[in-house]
Amino acid sequence: MNLTCRVLSLAVIICRIFVLQAANEAPCFTAFKTNPATAILPDYSYSGYKFGADSIPNVSLPIFDVSKFGAIPDDALEDFDGVQTAINAAVAAGGGIVFFPKGKFLMNEQVGRTDGIIIPKGNIILRGSGSGAGGTELFMKNYMLPTDPTKLWTVPFLFHFYYYQGGAVKTQITVDAKRGDLKITVANASALKVGNMIEIQMTNPLATNELLGGLTPYPEWTTTINSGITINEKHKIASITGNIVTLLEPLNINMTASYTWNVALMPLTEGLGVEDIWFHGNFQEIIVHHKNFIHDAGWSFIRMDRPINGFIRQLRFTDANVGVSLADGYSCSIMHIRFDGNPGHSCVAVTGGTYGILTGFIDDATNSPGFWHGPGPSATASATVIWRYRGQSRSGPESHASYPYYTLVDASTSKYIGNGGDAVVCPNHGKDFTYWNHKEIGKYTNIAFWENHLNPPYGNFVKIVKPNIIGWQGTSTFVQSTLGLFENYGTAVTPESLYEAQLTLRLGTLPAWINSSKKEWANYMLTGEWTTNQSIETGITTSIQNKNLHLNFTSNPSSFTVSSDCLNTLYNVYTTTGILVKRGSINSYTERVSMSEIKHGVYLINLDLEGTKITKKIIL
Repeated sequence: MNLTCRVLSLAVIICRIFVLQAANEAPCFTAFKTNPATAILPDYSYSGYKFGADSIPNVSLPIFDVSKFGAIPDDALEDFDGVQTAINAAVAAGGGIVFFPKGKFLMNEQVGRTDGIIIPKGNIILRGSGSGAGGTELFMKNYMLPTDPTKLWTVPFLFHFYYYQGGAVKTQITVDAKRGDLKITVANASALKVGNMIEIQMTNPLATNELLGGLTPYPEWTTTINSGITINEKHKIASITGNIVTLLEPLNINMTASYTWNVALMPLTEGLGVEDIWFHGNFQEIIVHHKNFIHDAGWSFIRMDRPINGFIRQLRFTDANVGVSLADGYSCSIMHIRFDGNPGHSCVAVTGGTYGILTGFIDDATNSPGFWHGPGPSATASATVIWRYRGQSRSGPESHASYPYYTLVDASTSKYIGNGGDAVVCPNHGKDFTYWNHKEIGKYTNIAFWENHLNPPYGNFVKIVKPNIIGWQGTSTFVQSTLGLFENYGTAVTPESLYEAQLTLRLGTLPAWINSSKKEWANYMLTGEWTTNQSIETGITTSIQNKNLHLNFTSNPSSFTVSSDCLNTLYNVYTTTGILVKRGSINSYTERVSMSEIKHGVYLINLDLEGTKITKKIIL
């Protein structure tokens, strides 16, 4: 074949590829690209840390090493009080990284404990030395007791980020607004300022149709019928002109002014994070839903209330009843989380009026059939994205009543749904629930998301308002009259991930952290462990002939500090392929070495003190 023929053949192949891709693009996405304002498909891109525009940072703050406050790993003594002391010190200093060195910490050797560890302020990061082998293990031998024995859900979490700041109602909406709007008109904007966090609040039986989209509630839903739905949607004020308030992010539900939508100030807490830790519980029984407080919540680990731009990442949970609960938050990410061992009650819950929480790369690797409840929203949460979740035959994405709405299950693999919540506050989910390229585990016949069945709303027939099903990959069948959009059944569509595609449309480019997250997932699939984000263990110390060498790195460093009892400590910085990029010697007892001239990447630093060497990985 001559060169011209080869070029023409290649052109034909490329054209065929593009035609195939175009033919397989979901029609609803094509309509969204053409005109998002009129499209049926919602915009789910306003989710995640800083709404996806920035990567989660490697935070640099003063270090509070728990081992300096009495929490010593591997010493067979309980470390609960020492950890609380370290957190108290960080809080008193105005914030810091509460650092856990490598080893096993005993977090609850005491029987009958009724209080967890409280983090009452912002700018506190809990950071371990890795959630895999050789990292940081926080082990809870005993379960905790509920504060109210009649309420199974009042068992304290091991760590509770909680800083309550009241927010008074300042005005009301006076002009109807619709889903997707960025502007609201209020009675009086004088008490509001640009940059304020607000919550738009409403409870009204007349407003039930806003959530149900014309469907009729069932008689068992007594609170919904008698008191009406409740909505608490958080927003940030971008600008104010007269009484017109422009929001940073769009409304997720129609807001009819006559239903009395209050606008209240809603202070949130900055600078909260948890990373690189193995949380190890001791739940060994076969889970029985609501059997008792032990089964529901005996070993519960992380509760984060009212965070803004918070993050929880690179964690492992073993033999846990509850992994993570994030409430009343805004623009946060829960990323790269592994659950293994004995399955418990709830892995990741997004609740309490949250806006824009991304749960990405959550892996239910527990014993079959997996957690009772997979990740998902409840209690007026909106703009929740369950992105690339891997569940099991029981742990489908969650939908837990009390009026969640506007949720995307994106490029995930699991049972089609998990369900729960009290019948009096159903439906399990309101409008704008979308499955996108979901790979189903299991098979069900005639799934009907609204038709009446025995014991509603439980069983397999969870109540969701007209969910959209796009690119479904499985063999379950649906009662189509209970669905919204229903496209490409049995065939994957493009884009492969709706969240990624809509984020790219909004920002103009795909953020670099997306591909980094995918690479981390690929590495996890090979190793079963998450890569530790921390640049280097804080306070690495070695001793030779009574002479101490101490190396200190902050995360994402532009410099490092070496202190030594000896002068002339040599240092070399290499790429991971062994190329030397910087070298020198330390000529004083404590010296800071700048790394600002070295481009971002992964490097190895080697320190040599009189023939004794330490080598550690750093991330610039």
